[in-house]
Amino acid sequence: MGAVSDGFAVDQNFDGVTCVVTGGLGFIGSNTAIALVAAGARVRVIDALIPQHGGDRRNLDCIVTSASDDVRERVSITIASIADDEATRSVLAGADFVFNIAGQVSHLESMKDPLHDSEINVRSQLVFLEAMRNTCPSAVVVHTSTRQVYGRPRYMPVDEAHPTEPRDINGIDKLAGEQYHRLYGLVHGMRTVALRLTNVYGPRQNLAQQGLGFLPVFVRRALRGEALEVFGDGLQRRDCLHVDDVVGVLLLAARAMERGNVEPGSVFNVGGQEAISLRSIAETMAELGGAGSTVEFTPWPPELAAIDIGDFSTDATAVTNALGWTPRLPFRDGMQMTLDFYRRHPWYLPST
Repeated sequence: MGAVSDGFAVDQNFDGVTCVVTGGLGFIGSNTAIALVAAGARVRVIDALIPQHGGDRRNLDCIVTSASDDVRERVSITIASIADDEATRSVLAGADFVFNIAGQVSHLESMKDPLHDSEINVRSQLVFLEAMRNTCPSAVVVHTSTRQVYGRPRYMPVDEAHPTEPRDINGIDKLAGEQYHRLYGLVHGMRTVALRLTNVYGPRQNLAQQGLGFLPVFVRRALRGEALEVFGDGLQRRDCLHVDDVVGVLLLAARAMERGNVEPGSVFNVGGQEAISLRSIAETMAELGGAGSTVEFTPWPPELAAIDIGDFSTDATAVTNALGWTPRLPFRDGMQMTLDFYRRHPWYLPST
């Protein structure tokens, strides 16, 4: 095994196993693929490279340009949708673990083009699960869902018993995809587990594409010395999670499911250490960016106000009890690491 990432610490051993990562050229997917390679796995990446979704071949440059023949030979990349049955079955054949991360994540775009969101987050997920059931039914599959399935919290911190009342099309469609994974675990005996992720940030996030969340926008503006615009009074709270912590829980969940320590069809919340106001998030990033950014407050655009969920704080007790996982990186430390990464890789910053 050998490290191929920017300092990511791999705790799990996947030496000699075959792992599939869907959406593996995107933000979370590429970080997962890199960690798996560092852990010794043979990794097959499948990604449709839909322009507005943020994937980029260069996210895996540290693998494909590695000086180690062993590292390069353990990775294959297929450019295809997971709704492409033939391509998907080829990638899945003989897989031991599947990290199903592909999806459309923009809440606003889901409202503008609901049929596209449904195609990516609902129909494609069902096609993919059928391909798994017919190709590698014994493989472990870890699916990334979202805290958006809860909608506006009735109480906080939000645990898995909280009602699921999404405020946008994306939340509804992600919930449907998650429920397909649960059903295939319960009815077909497939070893599925879904993780409802909070706001994730870190290396390899697309900084140029709009609609991928407020954190990459803040990162871009903080590095360029531009104003960080906060909607409303900025007192709404979010718990943010560094992608290294996300990758850690993905790998832990996979091994726990393999050992039978997690029931098929399980769903877990995955959240950060603390709920921080958007104002504090912006102020911290402006400071750490070191380029003279200021924090400005602006009224909510009507189309965003209509789907906003207010405060959100995650109760991750269940995943801690089941997997022994807790987030390691406080927001300030994780954001400092994130900004340092983009300074070392300036191509992520758009030229205009």
